Amino acid sequence: MEGLLWRELFAAVNEISQEITLNNIPDPVISETTEEGVPIRKLFIGNLAERTTNKDLQKLFSNYGKVNSCYIKRNNGKNNFAFITFNDVEGGIKAREAASRMEIQMHCRILRVSSANSWHQPDSVENQRRFLKNKSDDSDDSIKVHEFIEPDFNESPIHILNDDCLMEIFLYLPIADRIRTERVCKRWQAVSQESWRAVKSLDLKKNTWGLTLKIRIRAVDTTTLRKVLIRCGQYLTNLDLSQYPHLLSSSTLTIVGKFCPNLQCINIKALELSPSGIYSLMNNCQSINKLTIKSLTGPCEKDLSQLFNVNKKLKYLAVDGDGHISGKCLEYLPENIEEIHFNCCLSLVSNHFNLALQKFNNLHSLTLNSCVCITDSTLETIGEIKTIINLEFSGSNPMISAISMNNLAKLINLQQLCVSQNLAVTDEFLINISNKCKKLKSLDISYCGAVTNKGIIAIATLTELEILKIKWLIQITDEAIENLHSIKVLECWGCTNIRDRGVIKLIEMAPNLRKLDLSGCSITNEAIKAAISITLKRTNNLVLQMIVGGNETNLQELYEISPWLLIINVDLSLLGNINT
Repeated sequence: MEGLLWRELFAAVNEISQEITLNNIPDPVISETTEEGVPIRKLFIGNLAERTTNKDLQKLFSNYGKVNSCYIKRNNGKNNFAFITFNDVEGGIKAREAASRMEIQMHCRILRVSSANSWHQPDSVENQRRFLKNKSDDSDDSIKVHEFIEPDFNESPIHILNDDCLMEIFLYLPIADRIRTERVCKRWQAVSQESWRAVKSLDLKKNTWGLTLKIRIRAVDTTTLRKVLIRCGQYLTNLDLSQYPHLLSSSTLTIVGKFCPNLQCINIKALELSPSGIYSLMNNCQSINKLTIKSLTGPCEKDLSQLFNVNKKLKYLAVDGDGHISGKCLEYLPENIEEIHFNCCLSLVSNHFNLALQKFNNLHSLTLNSCVCITDSTLETIGEIKTIINLEFSGSNPMISAISMNNLAKLINLQQLCVSQNLAVTDEFLINISNKCKKLKSLDISYCGAVTNKGIIAIATLTELEILKIKWLIQITDEAIENLHSIKVLECWGCTNIRDRGVIKLIEMAPNLRKLDLSGCSITNEAIKAAISITLKRTNNLVLQMIVGGNETNLQELYEISPWLLIINVDLSLLGNINT
């Protein structure tokens, strides 16, 4: 009896649930237009079988309306897809409604049907422009804006300005306001659209776009960027998409490639580089001379190789924080590339990187920071590239030995060297650098804990050395800095063994010293009083900027001043601790 009651209860609940499922769930709302207001006639069709043909798809989708065109893209064994274009919007709506009910099937597969992106729609702005251009090839394109607009000078004084003046004014407006001007009148709309010709650079900064708390959009998204690129993309030569925050999607680079064929400098550190994005840049942007990227969505080196191969003018490449590039693609870089910068590229290996380095005959700047798979062989290869004048080899390099660092001393034309936070830097290395790199002007050996007075004293013999950074070298004493005669900038945060005597001697012996950062050093008011006295005697009109925070100085006890001394009481060494 109890079992019978349970069965009846279960049957009743099941019947109610079916009614709810069938009757109470509303059909999905099928929109006639995209978010940008473009009528949806072209549909994306996914999950196609290998044997599906154009004829099959046209026959299937003709049940929902007249089909204008059908295109199938085959992906070598992967899921194929297609685009179907209907003659009217109604056909697209019927097809998507049927797909939402899973009624569209072919070759034992349920097809995925969705609207194509706005820029693929035949009624989109760019496609309409292309149509109008083809239609009016025989017409006169030199008609001036003011020839079809007759302003009323009595309405407002600003209408007295000619079109060129208005364009110049519009260029000072942020993007949001510039687009709003198009709503004022037909003349302003035409002038505003014409003003985009002068826009050569674009970034994501809020000031550039005019993003404030008063407007709905707080960050740039792909749809908004596309609307702007429609106006100015063909004129851009510099595009910087490195700022956060943003709402850019994975399709952004596809749009960039489509609308910005004349790009020369592109920074996309805020985006992940996908095969489709690389493909779009490769097909449309072949004049790139400066490229900065951050990370790849996966192993895309083959695609990068093709991008490098078509951009023969590429002079600058920077990759920041990627875990997929091994270095194979670098062999396709042009031989005359001038700058290569890699930061935290965890998969970059020496054998591929070395092969690429050997072919570059004009390389003058190289960065390899925290590329943990780089070995001693790379330093041997670098040592043979005599064109290098700027080198940065900082951070964690666990596979590098102290002996191999001496290969860098072969770079006789070296002018700037940064090896901060590199545990392989020793006094022996600095002695070799001082003996052979006589053109060195800037050196950063901050956080290299093995360095002692011996290494710094050797560096002091470089007559052209102007900038020296020795932050947090706790073994350094006054003896090390007393003979830095040619120095102009010295940063020695946290060098607790540097005291008044060494600082006073340095200021006396370095008449061109303009910045001295002593944050966290063991100095007192005695050093500051001496600096006041010494700088008062300066005849070269150079002001010494002296940073003295985080020590035993007390500026309230100082009464004398010097016009050639600027004292800043801030402890920058605290920033060093945070960053490290």
